Amino acid sequence: MTEFNELLERNREFAANADLGGLAMPPKEAMPDKLLLLLTCVDPRVEPAGFLGVGTWDAGVLRNAGGRVDDKVVEDIAYLSMRLGARMDVAVIHHTQCGTGMLSEPAFRQAFADRTGLDEGALTERAVTDPTTTVRQDVAKLLANPLLSSDIIASVSGHVLRLETGLVETVVEATAPARTPAA
Repeated sequence: MTEFNELLERNREFAANADLGGLAMPPKEAMPDKLLLLLTCVDPRVEPAGFLGVGTWDAGVLRNAGGRVDDKVVEDIAYLSMRLGARMDVAVIHHTQCGTGMLSEPAFRQAFADRTGLDEGALTERAVTDPTTTVRQDVAKLLANPLLSSDIIASVSGHVLRLETGLVETVVEATAPARTPAA
């Protein structure tokens, strides 16, 4: 039995007692004008349901290696805003002891670049060795991105989950983008 088979067993138990009718997407006119969107790491220790108590409909969650802002994240934010008809309060959350820190090690980075064909310079930029610094950089990227005007993003904040304590520290208070939508 694979590990996913165990999850399928849990799913059958869930489905036997679940009423998913209430989880349908509401019509745009029933959506609130703002929604919370969390961007964080895929590290299994960094599960928003656990460290923030996030439940269904509390927040949207985007996860990638390091919780880093890239073009795909920007596209996903714009898509969600348009699909849901709501602006986003985006919380970028990096964490201590992040495995992407390995990308700062030349031998690992080169081997990974060789294996994947990815650019070593771009990989260096993805490393989270100092989450306070990288979360500030990623908040700045979102606020400066010309695709994400004030009709898409209501605010962006930055946070660090300290795995040593389990506490989330706010590094960048919620900030609204300076750009308004193009006419």
